[in-house]
Amino acid sequence: MAHASTASTLTTLRAAVVARRTVRTPFAPVVAHRGPSTVAARAFSSSIVDRSSDDEASAAHAPTRRAALASMMALSAAAVLTPTGASHAAYGAAPTSAADDDEEITWSVFYGAAAPPATYGSLGGTTKSAAKYSYDVASNWKEEPTTKVEKGSGGQDSRWVKRGSRGEEKAYLLTLNPAGQDGASFELTEAALQAVAGALSEMQDAIASGRVTSSKSTEDGRTYATYNIDSDRKYTVKIAIDNTGRIFAFVVTAPASQFNKDKKVLDRMVSSFKIYTSVSQFV
Repeated sequence: MAHASTASTLTTLRAAVVARRTVRTPFAPVVAHRGPSTVAARAFSSSIVDRSSDDEASAAHAPTRRAALASMMALSAAAVLTPTGASHAAYGAAPTSAADDDEEITWSVFYGAAAPPATYGSLGGTTKSAAKYSYDVASNWKEEPTTKVEKGSGGQDSRWVKRGSRGEEKAYLLTLNPAGQDGASFELTEAALQAVAGALSEMQDAIASGRVTSSKSTEDGRTYATYNIDSDRKYTVKIAIDNTGRIFAFVVTAPASQFNKDKKVLDRMVSSFKIYTSVSQFV
């Protein structure tokens, strides 16, 4: 009987404990509470999802961005390692590229006055009606004034230099009178070439060390002699004697490599040279 009573008492106590727990902790669903804290929690939860999406997108694009950055760094390194030409370093100008060499060149006609030896330092030539000679000039050449010595002793009436050539590529027009022989005239022989070389010391050296070839042509009833001097510095000289017996010599020159590179331009300048009738050696 004692055991039965004890078992009955334990059963009753357990039932009471269960009943008390049920009363003190009633079930309250989360959905029943929609206060500010719940809304904030949901917003925060949503923001986490958005950040995760951004992170996933960034991760998806990361290889592309890294590849672009690597490409930019490679290009920068290549630019630093690419050597620059001496002219670029010394003069601050980019080396001439193939595109520059192929740029369109325009031409104009220069009319020279063949003014007396006492005149020098002027630019611009003269008008066509007053010209004693003329030749074509490329647009990438510029005219330079002659000095008193160049004009008086060397007979330089006009001079042009190719832009960017540092004065290495030049064109001259020389006019020479027979010294001390008023009214005397030159003849179109090698003596005329020697007279021109006497006014240009560098050309004397080229003649002495190089090979000279010549040819003659007739244009508008006038005879011209053309001399090609093949040396380290090359020359082409086209000479004519005008109606007063005065020498007119058009000279183009450049270092051999540059001369060969610009041969088409130089040939056109030389072939275009012509002289006109003059009333006097000194007018």
